[in-house]
This record gives sequence, structure tokens and C-alpha cells, in this order.
Amino acid sequence: MVNVVEILINFAGDVFLAKAVKDYLSSKGFILDIHMTSNKDEISLSIQEINIRKGIKLVKEILRNYLDEHNLTKYNVTEFENILTIGIPKEIEDISNLLMCEICGWRLNTEEELLVHRRTHWI
Repeated sequence: MVNVVEILINFAGDVFLAKAVKDYLSSKGFILDIHMTSNKDEISLSIQEINIRKGIKLVKEILRNYLDEHNLTKYNVTEFENILTIGIPKEIEDISNLLMCEICGWRLNTEEELLVHRRTHWI
């Protein structure tokens, strides 16, 4: 029995990449339906596949090939259920203004809180 697999691809705010990948996937023969969502940085697509795991694996391989062909090697394809996210991974330190205790990793908002917290480690 052949199923229709619904997959959502999120581009983490990169509308231009979403449009380019949509056009690229549209040229592939196995896509039953593809359209941009109202967010403009997401693509919803339907494919015919024997099971959902094989369908998602196939789409991930095609996406990875597209990224490699276009020298977008910093981008990763991350999977969560039937949602794929394409983006450049960031470390928490790069996107947060929180301070971190170098002993235990606890995150705090201010230098003063960090100094008080360090005292719990007896330093």
C-alpha cells in the first residue's frame, strides 16, 4: 500500500532559500503537491511513499544535496517528526545575552547574580 506523506520544511526565516528550494523540489517528479505556507519561510509538500520514514529520508537527502551543490555547507537539515528545519546551527552563547557559570553551566542575567551564584561553589 502506498501512502501520501505530508512534510513541512521550515527555513528559519530565510524566505529566499525557501523559494529557491521550492522551485528546485517542484522540478522533481515525485512531488505530488508543494506550496509555500502563509509564513513564507515554510514549504508544505506531499509525496507518495511506502512509509513516512522512507519519504522523509528521501527529502532530507535531496535537501542535503541541494545545500551541498549551492555551497551552503554551514546549513543543517534537522528533523522533528514530519517537520524538517533548514538553518545554520548556533550555540546558545551566540544567541543569548545570559551569563554562564563556568563551573556548573547555570545561566544568569547579570554579573552580580553570577558573583552571588559562584559563592555557592565556595569560590
